[in-house]
Amino acid sequence: MSFPKVIELDGVQVTDSRRMEAPSVGAVNWSVAQGECWVVGGLQGSGVTAFLETAAGLRPPESGEVRLFGEALSALRGDSVAAIRRRVGYLFSGSGRLMTPLTVVENITLPLRYHAGISFADAVAEVAPLVEWLGLEPVAGLLPIRLARSMRLRVALARALAVRPELLILDDPIAGLDSGQIRWWRQLVESVLKGHPWFHGRPATVVVGTEVLRPFLPVGNCFAMIHQGSMHCLGDREAVLSSEDPGVREVLGEPL
Repeated sequence: MSFPKVIELDGVQVTDSRRMEAPSVGAVNWSVAQGECWVVGGLQGSGVTAFLETAAGLRPPESGEVRLFGEALSALRGDSVAAIRRRVGYLFSGSGRLMTPLTVVENITLPLRYHAGISFADAVAEVAPLVEWLGLEPVAGLLPIRLARSMRLRVALARALAVRPELLILDDPIAGLDSGQIRWWRQLVESVLKGHPWFHGRPATVVVGTEVLRPFLPVGNCFAMIHQGSMHCLGDREAVLSSEDPGVREVLGEPL
């Protein structure tokens, strides 16, 4: 049984114009089917962030075509672009690019207030189960600057999940975290893939970017690597573990 394509990259060349020293990645031919969990590994500076942002439609490719849910992004305008973006949740690397003057709950409700045009009070009520699920109730009224980086990432995750996206893209969510926090993220991905009640039981598609593949081996079903300006599809977890390629062994990382 074949499933619809959520992401399709045809001959895509990725360039990070913000970093002149960053390598370009291309030409990428890659697709993600509904319900899959892809884990894309790459060492720092390899271009994983620029690749994920391009795949999410947040930056245009240097060349080639990006399609989300069967729609070519180059052909979309106005409301059509907004409609596609509502179906994609994106977690930015670092501390998640939160709006620092806003409280935790104000950050989380932003997508609902923007896309759905509902009041702040209604948005707060809507995201209450999400805030509870992610353990953010004790900090809901605080400013992000008062939180540890690990908690700021959870706030950014909640913002990405607020509109119940069909596709969730996580850019290096476990960088610098301890083993307990890494387990939390792995369990989170597993819950999203299975169809957590927040999604009304509907499984979402997940793409994870990471410097180290090993922590996501239990939940990923497709793995890839960005290395020396190229994307390499590696196969399933067994193929990754059995690979003797030095580049794969490096991005696989050491056991936790």
